[in-house]
Amino acid sequence: MKILKKKRPDELILSCPFCEGSGVFPDTGMSDEIMNETCPVCNGTGILCVFTEQEDLIDCNYCGGSGRDWNESGYFIGDTCKVCSGTGFIDLTKVNRQKEFIWDKIHPRVKELAKPRFDIGHYADAVESALKDLNSIIKARVKEVTREELDGSSLMNRAFSLNNPVIVLDDLNTNSGRDIQKGYMQIFSGTMTGIRNPKAHDNITIDANRAIHLLYLASLLFYKLDELNLSETRDFA
Repeated sequence: MKILKKKRPDELILSCPFCEGSGVFPDTGMSDEIMNETCPVCNGTGILCVFTEQEDLIDCNYCGGSGRDWNESGYFIGDTCKVCSGTGFIDLTKVNRQKEFIWDKIHPRVKELAKPRFDIGHYADAVESALKDLNSIIKARVKEVTREELDGSSLMNRAFSLNNPVIVLDDLNTNSGRDIQKGYMQIFSGTMTGIRNPKAHDNITIDANRAIHLLYLASLLFYKLDELNLSETRDFA
């Protein structure tokens, strides 16, 4: 949640904590009928204007402070609000801590590339930027060793090949080592085919939660390269 502006001591205008500023109902696992409907918290504006004496606490606009969940027909009796967890209010400090916790666990290079894009709602672009950089690091290494100009899935299959790998992840004389080599080759390759390529070729929209999942995947792969000191040898300037 981002404070957009503040006109007086007890007024806060915030990006909507439920739709994260998109103005549409996010993917929360509820029925398909209300997906992509106007956000019920901010009424499609993407922002909230609240008045509070304690700036780190605001009433939950989703449930109106009742702490109860709802659907398009009204409240579900007994179900707690998914936004405020039944408390009736939102703790801004907790929200901010949760966001920082997410980025604290992300690889520094992924954070550097993705966070500025993520923070302004460009979720697919945030993921694509990290995966493009991952591809570039491995591409440079393969080209240095083989003089081959490869990209994407074919690049990953060449780099982590079981028979003649450019990048060796484990002891290939053992079954476990070969399994690790093959498994990560498939993860790197599949990431390029199933995630990077569609985002690069089509105008795909994803929400913040899906972006976080994919950034954790990118982070895992960057940390795997760190074990071999590969991601540290690239000039990021």
